[in-house]
Amino acid sequence: MSSIFGFQSASPFRAGNLGACLAGLGLVVGGLAQAEVRALVIGIDEYQHGTSLKGAVADAQDIATALRALGVKDLRVRLNAEATRENLVQDWRDLVARAQPGDTLVLTYAGHGSQQPERVPGSEADGMDEILLLGGFAEQGEGTRERIVDDEFNQWFKEATDKGLEILFLADACHSGTLTRGVDSRASGGRVRYSAYGAITDDMLELDLPPTAATLGEDDLPGLTFLAAGQENQKVPEIPLFDAQGRRAPRGALSWAFSRALEGQADQDSDGRLTRDEINRFVRANVRAVAEARQTPNLLPMADEQRVVLPLAGIRGPTAATPKALPEARVRILASDEAAATALGRELTGMMLVARDKEADLVFDTRARQAISGQGDVLARDLRRPALQTVIDKWRGLERLKWERLGDRLTMRVLPNDGTHRRGERIGFEIDDIQLPYLVFFSLSGDGTLHYHYPWPEDPERVPIGRPVKVEFDVTPPFGADHLVAVASDQSLGELAALLKSLDGKPAPGPAVEAVLAAIRQGRRQLGIQGLFTAP
Repeated sequence: MSSIFGFQSASPFRAGNLGACLAGLGLVVGGLAQAEVRALVIGIDEYQHGTSLKGAVADAQDIATALRALGVKDLRVRLNAEATRENLVQDWRDLVARAQPGDTLVLTYAGHGSQQPERVPGSEADGMDEILLLGGFAEQGEGTRERIVDDEFNQWFKEATDKGLEILFLADACHSGTLTRGVDSRASGGRVRYSAYGAITDDMLELDLPPTAATLGEDDLPGLTFLAAGQENQKVPEIPLFDAQGRRAPRGALSWAFSRALEGQADQDSDGRLTRDEINRFVRANVRAVAEARQTPNLLPMADEQRVVLPLAGIRGPTAATPKALPEARVRILASDEAAATALGRELTGMMLVARDKEADLVFDTRARQAISGQGDVLARDLRRPALQTVIDKWRGLERLKWERLGDRLTMRVLPNDGTHRRGERIGFEIDDIQLPYLVFFSLSGDGTLHYHYPWPEDPERVPIGRPVKVEFDVTPPFGADHLVAVASDQSLGELAALLKSLDGKPAPGPAVEAVLAAIRQGRRQLGIQGLFTAP
């Protein structure tokens, strides 16, 4: 049994307490037409005594916009300095008081999470409580009150479920201490939603909670459903996504995907309702794609997967999910001097040079002959100058694919894990949630070279629907980032396969992506993207 916010789950996957970056989704049962959805949405970028964030307020605003589009009228949004402990505790009490049995309460939080020694001995497997840090939190004085402990949430939710209410809980924050993959120091160094702090010298937070608050389980909280944004060994970063104007801005991948789900893109059967299974598939696949598999969300509990989450009446597709135009890559060039970097930049297209103190999508270290992503992965090694252009072309191509078919994603993963794999290791790709029988997949190496994988003439024309497809590889040079791209269809993909075969072994990310886009924009299609990161 694993504990998340002290919530005992029988799931075999430990999603990681508040901090492995939670987010949650609730339920609507019974008569959807009569039930009300009421929401408290919180976003904190500004921290008085710690590292501030850039995308938490945008996350809250995005979620609030999506909820309003659903017709939610009882909606309170608390941003930055307004998100005090006093305000939030009262807001939640008021929300519960106004609600009627059968209503759904939506509670979302974007900001920093952390851990502290458990208040109830023996209640946590790791001896630590998970907490949300509010903007005024400090290690001493009155600021020590500005946090909310996992046991409190359990009590909040218990009181709400006792009243016959459903809870939708989303907390886009972290507590974990490691990353799935390391972050190269030459990258921009994006922010993560975790804040460590020293010992609290004079704790002024007094909680009068029953001991059972720390050990509540699924049976005690039947109306609670949540989605954990990452595993325990993942620290979830803010990543560049797109705002309502199509501009790149730092965001939490889970909040972004949740907002898109509320817009209706997760409704696979178009029945105007979201089930646990639909939201789980949509959020999991899209978060992994846009976050380069640095976080893998889990929905808990997994039981009753066809249970309805929310009604989506009146939703007509995305409002803020996709860029208005393909962005240029923001590139920083580390060269012998600024003049050399500028000269090299003039030779490249589809990019714009940025200064050392600005966020970059790609970093070219010409001295080490390496390319590094903005999230800190070494994408390619031993690069020669002509390959710099195909690295840019690959990045732009993958960006285009990330915003296509959000609601028709294949779930993909690397086996045994999403870490950095070394020479000689045996690894595998798994393609899952296949709903269509015709499948094509290929990979693009770090320098943009295409490698065609499936199908070849000896392979079956159709794959079994609903069963995962696995393919194994040995890790060999060149090292860096390989991205597997898969397309599933209800009709033969012979033309796409033939074109990709003709490009096998060639640096051709642009033509490959154009061919994929042409194929998936007609008929029933599914699309999947998965990165594999290797090193000597």
